[in-house]
Amino acid sequence: MISLVWLKRDLRIDDHAPIHFAAQSMRPVLCLYVIEPEYWCLDDTSERQFRFIAQALRSLATQLERIGGRLLVRRGEVCDILARIHQHAPIHTLYSHQETGNSWTYSRDNQVFSWCRERSIAIATYRQQAVFRGAIERDHWQAKAQHWLKQPQLESPTHLTSLLSHHDGLSLLDHYPGNDNLIASGAQHGAHACALATQQSFLATRMHHYRGGISSVLSAPTRCSRLSPYLAYGVISLRESIQSLGAIKGAAGHKRAVLARLHWHSHFVQKLESEPSYCEHAVHRDLIHLRAEQFDEQQFLAWCQGQTGVPFVDACMRFLHHYGWINFRMRAMLIAYASYQLWLDWRQPAAFLAAQFVDYEPGIHYPQVQMQSGCTGINPWRMYNPVTQGQKYDPHGHFIRRWLPELSKVPSAYVHTPWLYNGLSHDTYPHPSVLPDIALRQAKARIADYYQRHVNSRETARVAHQHGSRKRQPKASSKTKSSKQLGLF
Repeated sequence: MISLVWLKRDLRIDDHAPIHFAAQSMRPVLCLYVIEPEYWCLDDTSERQFRFIAQALRSLATQLERIGGRLLVRRGEVCDILARIHQHAPIHTLYSHQETGNSWTYSRDNQVFSWCRERSIAIATYRQQAVFRGAIERDHWQAKAQHWLKQPQLESPTHLTSLLSHHDGLSLLDHYPGNDNLIASGAQHGAHACALATQQSFLATRMHHYRGGISSVLSAPTRCSRLSPYLAYGVISLRESIQSLGAIKGAAGHKRAVLARLHWHSHFVQKLESEPSYCEHAVHRDLIHLRAEQFDEQQFLAWCQGQTGVPFVDACMRFLHHYGWINFRMRAMLIAYASYQLWLDWRQPAAFLAAQFVDYEPGIHYPQVQMQSGCTGINPWRMYNPVTQGQKYDPHGHFIRRWLPELSKVPSAYVHTPWLYNGLSHDTYPHPSVLPDIALRQAKARIADYYQRHVNSRETARVAHQHGSRKRQPKASSKTKSSKQLGLF
C-alpha cells in the first residue's frame, strides 16, 4: 500500500505537512498533481495562472528528486485518476493540504473525500494558512491564528521512498487545457528559486521603502513584496514568510506594515472558508439584488479592454493585462469604478479580474471585491475618483502615456481628462460614456437609496458577527471618519 500526496496550491517541499508526514509513514510515497480541464474552463481561471503553476511544478520536481521523490502529473478528473492508481497500487492514506478555493474546488474536494471514505482510504488533511474549518467564533480567531503562525516550520524530509523511479507526465504541463488565451508576457516566474530570490531582495532592501511606496502604481512594482503569486500557489509557505520577516532587524515601521498585511491574508481567506457562497452572491443577503436590474455589456467590455475613455482606469487595466499583477490600491479602484461609475453587478468583473491575476487567491479576491463594491454592508463605500487618483499617483502622466500610447501627444494638462482636449479625435481614444464625477454623484445617490430601502440592521449585524475584524480601533468622531473616507475621492 502507498501514501499518496495530493498537491494543489502547495507546490513546495519545505513546511509541507502532507509530504512531511507521508515520508514518516514507512510506505512508498506518490506525489500527484492533477490537471483538471473542467477547472481551467471556469471564468475565473486562465492560461497565465496555468503557466505559473507549470513552472512551479517543474521546479518542485527538481526539489523532490533531490530527496529521492518523484512527481506524477496526470490530466482528467481527480477521482478517475485516483481510481486507476488505487487499482495498481492500493492507497492507504491520502495526504493533502486544506484548500479554500472557489465553489468548483469546494465541490471537487467533497467528491474526492467521499470517494476515499467509500473505499476506506484514510484522509489526512493539514492547514497551510491560519484558516480553520468548521464553526469558529471570530472573537477567538485572532488568538488561534497567531498561535498557528508561530508554530515551528516543518522541515522537508531528507529522503522519500518513491513509488516511481522517474517523473511521469511532466510533458502534460506544456499543454493548457482551458479555452482562453490570457497570457501575461510580463508575469513573474513560478520557480521556487525565483520565489526565494524575490523574498530575499524584499527583506534585504526593498522592504525599507515599503510604506509610502505601495500605493503608487509607479513605485509599487518594486516596493511591494511581490510574494503574492508564490503565496497563492504555495511555492513558499505563509508561515515561512512571516517568520523570515520577523527575524529581520531594523526597519520596524516597514516591518509592522508588512506583517499586518500578511496576517490579513488569513483573515480574508477565513471569510470564504466560513461562508463558501461568498464567491457566488453578496455576503449581505439584503444586497444580493443591488445592481441586478441591469448589466451594460458594452460598458463591461470597454472596462475589460482598457477602453473606458478614463485614462488612469484604462492604463491600470492594460498594465494588468501585461503583468498579471497590479498593486492593491489600483485593484480596488478598478473594481470600484466598475461597480459605482459603470454600475455593473460585481460578479462578472470579479471573475474577469480573477482570471487576469496570476496571484489569484479566491479567499482574498472575493471578499475584497465585495467590500470594494459595497456588498458587505459593514464596510464604508469606497468610491474612487480615477481622475484625482491619477493626478495623485501619476501626476505627470508617465504611466498613462506608457500604457496608452494613443495619448502620447496629449498635453500634460489634459492627459487625465482628454475629453476636455479639442485636439484629440474620438477615433483615437474613446470619450467616456459618463464623466467620472457625474457618474460618482449618481452612484452615491443610487446606493444610498438602495441601502435605505432594503438593508436590514439584523442582517448587517449577522455579517459583522461572522466576518468582521475584531482588531480594536481607536474611537473616532464622525468628523474624523468622514475626512478619512473623503480621501478616496
